[in-house]
Amino acid sequence: MRNFGVQPVVAINAFPTDFDSEHEAIRRIAEEAGARVAIHRGVAEGGKGTVDLANVVAEACDDVSELKFTYDLEDSLETKLEKVATKVYGADGISIAPAAAKQLKRFADLGYGNLPVVIAKTHLSISSDASLKGAPTGWTLPVREVRLAAGAGYVYAICGTMRTMPGLSKSPAAERIGFDENGTMVGLS
Repeated sequence: MRNFGVQPVVAINAFPTDFDSEHEAIRRIAEEAGARVAIHRGVAEGGKGTVDLANVVAEACDDVSELKFTYDLEDSLETKLEKVATKVYGADGISIAPAAAKQLKRFADLGYGNLPVVIAKTHLSISSDASLKGAPTGWTLPVREVRLAAGAGYVYAICGTMRTMPGLSKSPAAERIGFDENGTMVGLS
């Protein structure tokens, strides 16, 4: 977060069975690392339990003097991907599969080279390898496929072993779900 010019905020997700000493230990460690801290009691208190966190996040936002971006939009798509991989995820670099390299060139040739990039990878690790825990070092982000979201305005790289959600069939189940004249839901079986 500091690389973006923002002071980190640590939200302590508190449960009724927690001990105050646990929260204080987390608070001490986070504050020593330079983060702001708030206890989030939304589980037990609903919206009322989230107010402290919201206030701390708002204060952190108010203190941002200049938001720093990881890359310039004028950078090539490859450079943008490499900067995100190295500066955000801690990779040593990227490895672009030949098919992905062709896709990147095609998108640039079609005029989409100045779009922002997004990286789709496993959620189980900061790396692209779900088995690497913590803050691994010495790894390379494998870019195996690149897709264009022209309407949304970004290019996204599919990295490592992961699946994206499938599209809907010609006749999705939602078309058959509804209510009958008595207000009973139908079409779920």
